[in-house]
Amino acid sequence: MLIIPHAGAGAASGLAFAEHAPAEWLVATVRLPGRESRIRESVPDLPGLVADVVATIRSLPGPGTAPLIIVGVCSGAVIGLEAVREILRDGSIHDGRDRVAGLVVVSQWAVNEKPDPGRRLLRDTDDRDQVLDIIREFGGVPTSVAANQEMLQLVLPGIVADMRAVEDYSSDPEPLLGCPLLTVFGDEDHLCPDERTADWSLFSENTRSAWVPGGHMLLAENPALLVDALVGNLDQFG
Repeated sequence: MLIIPHAGAGAASGLAFAEHAPAEWLVATVRLPGRESRIRESVPDLPGLVADVVATIRSLPGPGTAPLIIVGVCSGAVIGLEAVREILRDGSIHDGRDRVAGLVVVSQWAVNEKPDPGRRLLRDTDDRDQVLDIIREFGGVPTSVAANQEMLQLVLPGIVADMRAVEDYSSDPEPLLGCPLLTVFGDEDHLCPDERTADWSLFSENTRSAWVPGGHMLLAENPALLVDALVGNLDQFG
């Protein structure tokens, strides 16, 4: 399992998921620029973030070690979708088509249409209060971070940069993913109701959805339930 976490999050965000995961799973979390040990690096735009994740996938142990499942969370799902597409179509990666067993999309509405055309965009403002208001509209930040002003000040630039990279993203479902797709949502997530998530079925010939108790920040606030959802649907990936 390779986790691409939500906006602003680093590799530490996957620790609780790994603690609840079955012992036989190998769990890693992508550390993107602008956080943790890469805090001094600028956060790139979407193509740069995708390239960074593809480089991480290329650095993983070679084929035969284990099937690879990419778990993209919120904005990380957009990065994950494009990274999987790149890996699957890049013939220069040896056995690349056999390395990605599937994509898991967590807490991200279907991206074939741009949501809420009249919404405010982060790229249009640098005012901190307005930025925080917009972030709250899109699920905010984990409760543990929001309650700590020093931590919030540290991670806010990364959150904003990640969200700016994907906030206006949309994609045609074609070409279809050459791997199974599982989507996981919280049943109290107002950003991801049925009508905004059903179209993920257009992105792969083999799709399935799972719903768990919780809101938008599943990885941060309900990691055990997220693990349970994946355990219960591993047959989706053959």
